[in-house]
Amino acid sequence: MEPPTFRGKPSETHVIWRRSGAEESVPKRFDERELRAWCSTHGFDFETDRRVDHDRSEDPREQYRTVFAWADEESESFGLGDDEWEIATQETPRTFLEIDAKGEARLKTWTEEYVFDVEELWLDGRSFVFRAAEIDGAKRLDAGKLTEPPE
Repeated sequence: MEPPTFRGKPSETHVIWRRSGAEESVPKRFDERELRAWCSTHGFDFETDRRVDHDRSEDPREQYRTVFAWADEESESFGLGDDEWEIATQETPRTFLEIDAKGEARLKTWTEEYVFDVEELWLDGRSFVFRAAEIDGAKRLDAGKLTEPPE
C-alpha cells in the first residue's frame, strides 16, 4: 500500500482504497494517520510491527494493528532456594484488526478469526466498514463489540 496522494480520498474517513476505475495492479492507498487518529479518539491501541504472518505471506511485511481488548496477563511463580520468583508473560492482543502492507487483514474476534483481502475500508463512528475480495458487498464491524466479551 502507498500513502494518500494529492488526488485525495473517496471520503475523509477512508483508510484503504484504490483510485476510482484503477486496475488491481494499481497499489492500494492507506491513510495510516487517519486510522491512528480514529484509534486515539475511540480509546483503541494502535501498533505497527514488521513480521511474517504465514496465513498471509511467507515474507515479512509491515503490520498495522488496532487492538480492541488485551488478554489478561498470566504469571508463573517458582522458588529458587530462599528466593521466590515470578515471571509474567508478555501482554497479547485478544481482539484486533491487523492490516499488512499489501492490504490483507486478520480480524480476531472473541470467538472467530478471519483473514481477507481488503479492497476498501472506511470509518463510520466506532465502526469499520469494508469491502473485501472474498466477501459480497460492504460489511460493518462495530468495534465497540470487540472491547468486552459477549455474555
